[in-house]
Amino acid sequence: MSGHRILLITTGGTIAQTHDEAGVTTQNKDSQPFAEMVDSIKDNLNEKAARGLDPEIHEIECVSIRQVLNKDSSNVVSDDWKNIINTIVEEYDNYEGFVITHGTNTLGYTSAALSFALEAVGKPVILTGSQVSFGYPGSDAPMNLENSIRVAAYKKNKHKRLCGVMVVFGSMIITGVRVKKTNEFNYDSFEAFNSPHTIARIGNTIRFNNIALDAHFEKFENGRLSRQRDLKPHVKLEFKTECIASLTEFPGTSPDIFEALVKHANVKGFILRSFGAGDPNVLDLEKIKDGTYHANLNKAFQYLMDKEIPIIITTQAPTGKASMDINDPGRYAVEKFNAIPAHDMSIESMTVKLAWLLGQGCSYDEIRKQMSISLRGEIAIPEKSI
Repeated sequence: MSGHRILLITTGGTIAQTHDEAGVTTQNKDSQPFAEMVDSIKDNLNEKAARGLDPEIHEIECVSIRQVLNKDSSNVVSDDWKNIINTIVEEYDNYEGFVITHGTNTLGYTSAALSFALEAVGKPVILTGSQVSFGYPGSDAPMNLENSIRVAAYKKNKHKRLCGVMVVFGSMIITGVRVKKTNEFNYDSFEAFNSPHTIARIGNTIRFNNIALDAHFEKFENGRLSRQRDLKPHVKLEFKTECIASLTEFPGTSPDIFEALVKHANVKGFILRSFGAGDPNVLDLEKIKDGTYHANLNKAFQYLMDKEIPIIITTQAPTGKASMDINDPGRYAVEKFNAIPAHDMSIESMTVKLAWLLGQGCSYDEIRKQMSISLRGEIAIPEKSI
């Protein structure tokens, strides 16, 4: 048979866990826990395609399995992202699609990391997982894995092929930089953050949202790179997550925290979950002079600007947008202290993006510019360059 070749990369997580006699989950030590299930899925899909019952997918020649990690995703770090990315690059010429099984806790961070690193990837890179462990009653692992293989082998579309980083989970297909876990129990536990549009819904067929799909393709440069030798120079692997501090502002937050983290923890970039539309407690100096106000964070923001340490401002509102152009504190933070609005980015995407830009050695001004434009669709609102 000549057909699609798919590489299944396993990294651990709930989907690959097993249970002891008391029902407690633990990581499965089997390096290929899905081998039997994958063979069954492949044979079933090929049989349906041969009978004309599923014209949406290519014939599947093989689904090879390679274990890269075996971790609960809460323990995944940036070096693990690099291992996954390097595996895709190494095997790029050998397969037409890639499926990655991953724990749900940090799946949104990993999908964002792959999205930023794999610029112009010309093949589908699909992440999936499950809410219930494989082999346990009620497990959603078989459905999610089968649907991910279907998407990796998909052919019926106006585009030549699907490409770019996507998450397939439950009935949703979501672009990699807008993945948000919204529920720890439901089978549809992920949504497209701050966006009414998923790329597609998947059931007995795949129903694409062409507007969202076109936007996804555009950000991956229409998947122009199909060979490893062309892709490799565009892959940017470095992430400096250890240099980022992510804080939540509350009334009375001490400005000294920021300087202490810079001096004693070598922090090179901040994310601040602030109030409203991105309104930290900073004030025009004239308001401070009248004695009515106490400027809590002016000192901190001035220090960061002087040190050329970027600070990204998001909102504590669960589905809010940090435009920072509505109220005086937000406008002042941008105009006087070079604060960077997160717009409608998820916390996962803005964190990974900042770590990625720091990892590329970008200057302070370049980070400010790049954080305010949409590189992979992580910002969906109209862009403003700063």
